[in-house]
Amino acid sequence: MKLSRLFFMVFLLPYSVFLGAEPVCSDRDAISASNDKALSYFGKQGEIFHVARVLKVHHPSRHKEVASYVKVKAKRYSIFTLVDVDCNARFIKRTRQND
Repeated sequence: MKLSRLFFMVFLLPYSVFLGAEPVCSDRDAISASNDKALSYFGKQGEIFHVARVLKVHHPSRHKEVASYVKVKAKRYSIFTLVDVDCNARFIKRTRQND
């Protein structure tokens, strides 16, 4: 009994603290940050026409690559951003659809 308690204290407890200490931006917050960043390039004319998607999670940095879809009049754009663990979005690239 004493050996198993010692094993838990020495090996498992520090590991569990390490796993719980990592800051992470949730997918919903990352999508919201990406949509806000995408709409900031188009002003009040832009609108979201499709639900954004988290495409990739970069390890070990935990940054998320998110695609937002914005419509301005008849033109549709895909805006790709990189969202860090503090939910700050950074622009990567823009593509125009149906060209």
